[in-house]
Amino acid sequence: MRRLEVYKRTLADIGSIIARHVFLLVNGVIFSVVVLLYLFGNKEAAVFLGIITFFNVTLGIVQDTRARLALETLQMLTALRVLRLGDDGGEKSVLAEDILRGDKIKLKLGDQVPCDGVLLFAEGLEVSEALVTGESDSLPRKTGEKVGAGDIVTSGLGVLEAQTNFNESRMAKMTEDAKRYAAKPSPIQSAVEHVIKYSGYILLLLLPFVVARGLFIHEPYANIVMNIGALASIIVPQGLVVITTLLFAFGAASYSKRHVLFQEINATEKLGRIKNLCLDKTGTLTENSLVVEDMYIPENASREECAALASLYIRGSQESSQTIMAVATHLGDGDVDGEIIEAFPFSSWRQYGALSVRRKGKMETILVGSPDTFLPCLKHESDRTWLQKLIDENTRQGKRLLAVARSTSPLPSLKLPCTDLSLVAIFVFRSSLREGIKEAITFFQDRGVSLRIISGDNPETVRAVAREAGVLGTDAVVTGKEMEKWEPSEFDTRVREHTIFARILPEQKVRIVTALKKDGFTAMVGDGANDALAIKQADLGIAMFDGAPATRRLAGIILMGNSFTALPGGVRLADNFIKNIEIFAGIFINQSVLGLFFFLIISAFGYTFPLTPLNVTLINYFTVGIPGMLIGYWAISTPKEISPTHQRPFRSRVMPFVLYSAIVESIAAALVFLLSPPYLKVVASNTLIGLAFIVSGFIFFLLAPSVYRSKLTKSERWQVCSLGVGEILFLYVILQIPFLVHFFDLTIPHPSIKDTGIALLVLLLFGGIHYAMTKLYFSSKNA
Repeated sequence: MRRLEVYKRTLADIGSIIARHVFLLVNGVIFSVVVLLYLFGNKEAAVFLGIITFFNVTLGIVQDTRARLALETLQMLTALRVLRLGDDGGEKSVLAEDILRGDKIKLKLGDQVPCDGVLLFAEGLEVSEALVTGESDSLPRKTGEKVGAGDIVTSGLGVLEAQTNFNESRMAKMTEDAKRYAAKPSPIQSAVEHVIKYSGYILLLLLPFVVARGLFIHEPYANIVMNIGALASIIVPQGLVVITTLLFAFGAASYSKRHVLFQEINATEKLGRIKNLCLDKTGTLTENSLVVEDMYIPENASREECAALASLYIRGSQESSQTIMAVATHLGDGDVDGEIIEAFPFSSWRQYGALSVRRKGKMETILVGSPDTFLPCLKHESDRTWLQKLIDENTRQGKRLLAVARSTSPLPSLKLPCTDLSLVAIFVFRSSLREGIKEAITFFQDRGVSLRIISGDNPETVRAVAREAGVLGTDAVVTGKEMEKWEPSEFDTRVREHTIFARILPEQKVRIVTALKKDGFTAMVGDGANDALAIKQADLGIAMFDGAPATRRLAGIILMGNSFTALPGGVRLADNFIKNIEIFAGIFINQSVLGLFFFLIISAFGYTFPLTPLNVTLINYFTVGIPGMLIGYWAISTPKEISPTHQRPFRSRVMPFVLYSAIVESIAAALVFLLSPPYLKVVASNTLIGLAFIVSGFIFFLLAPSVYRSKLTKSERWQVCSLGVGEILFLYVILQIPFLVHFFDLTIPHPSIKDTGIALLVLLLFGGIHYAMTKLYFSSKNA
């Protein structure tokens, strides 16, 4: 069943890839040109143009399909898995897609319910339906009740009987788009789509002029059709979308070697555009493992009794969090008397867990949670004073505390028994900063990223850890209770004024992230189930591989090594990718604008466009294809030094240099045309103009890195020189082989050495002007 679904999805994705490459405006125009050329008797040109167009489209489909399959393979590493129970009670980890109606699924903290079903068993089970309903409360669920696909388990355990197959569930429909190869467009992809759309509009405006002028001067129909095909080929940068998508896919593949896994193909760009970065404390700033440093008990209390109550809670709640496991390790194994009646395992929404037990013939409730939560509810003033002293002493040192309390009142549902609560024990934990965390924090702050630490811990603990990690602005602290008093109208402003957010509930994390998004591109790093909603809301969600399945499922990026310190390396590579994509896009768009400006200039002089579609194909190989391979290599190689990604929109970054370069280049090409021998001015294929486009494109390629990225390094200069020599030799070989000359529709006879020399002198002169203008532009840009 699953294999069939995978095949169907793969075929659907490949179908969309084929459609993306075939059904383009420029392909429609060129296909029409092929048909019309054939009908008007120029069958050889029609066949050649058809072959080269088919080759280009096929090559794009093959490369795009390979990239899609590579990304699918990477995404399988983080596919949602669940525990399916067999008839013998055995557990087996299976992909969610394998779940069928009637299967029994074990649910635990952090799991995302894969399909609608009925609970066969529930112990302290609570779920959040926020991903479906938008309501952020954590709701209890009992045996016999229904839970829905997409719900997140926030507390307790359960066994679910599936009432639907996974592929029929609400969750499958919700996540279907996320599995698609073509994700939501990034800023670069959106800008590229706009460029192609507007260039298509320009082409449609020029076509009536070309046809009318051709008919007015009685030009053969075949020549008119050829002009239309050439303009379509050069004005619309049809390969730009494909190349951008391929670079993003190659980026995703290269990041995986650095333990950074992308679940969205365009997350490369998103990683480089972070302005606000929200972090959790435990597991991000500090190691995810906790060790109990000490256990404090109230005066005149029995250590054995206190340890027994804590152990009873651990046994009864069946929790497996890092905190509880650390307490269990500290207490060790031992027999504990007591009958467990009912359990409410710890929940981030409540900030405590509770257990109802019968001991020595009496009912009582054991509660475990943050000391701050219990402090106002303690019935003895001495307990409050003692606890406050412990909190003050330890939180200043960045240590974490867990309180165990007891009550003779019945088990609470959502409210603490504030009239009857006494302390049992306080556990103090230690966890060291992650190795390399200070360098990672410095990296982000040096590039102007605003860091926010969002935690459920005590504010002094969070502030102490953040200060030790090197976070700036740690005096700007606010708690969740204080935030509840803010007016809605001032919430967005006040959020931006704070760095440390402590005692925060999951729904408050979502509000914080939502407010920060209005200030700029916002990323959220987390690993727990209580981070899932905020990760979904963020512009870019980043999860730990060992984190809660729901959180991992919703994230755009997964840190395979479970370390935030891997992120700076990924961001450096993202900067490198974005800058090289800008270079590549600039080359594409420059050739299109150059073709447009050149067409307008020579049309003003009364000449027709002196290039055929096959000429343009050859030009593209030299100006885009061959340099593009080197740019692709630069993109996936590790940069030694590169400036952070600029926050300005893609078009305002790329277009100014493209436009003034195209003006200089089009004037140079027009001058080469006017200085051409008379026979080259009237033929449909002017080899000197093809040379002018190739040389201009190479000069743009030489100058673009200093504008979009950084100056070429010594090794890169050697690579460019080698590429230039290779292009010269390749072009020379093409000109010496009659079949290729004929295939690419080049002028026969070839221009003389004198005419070629004059053209090169003009191009070099204007290349010098281009270089001087670039230096001036570069200087003003850095001023």
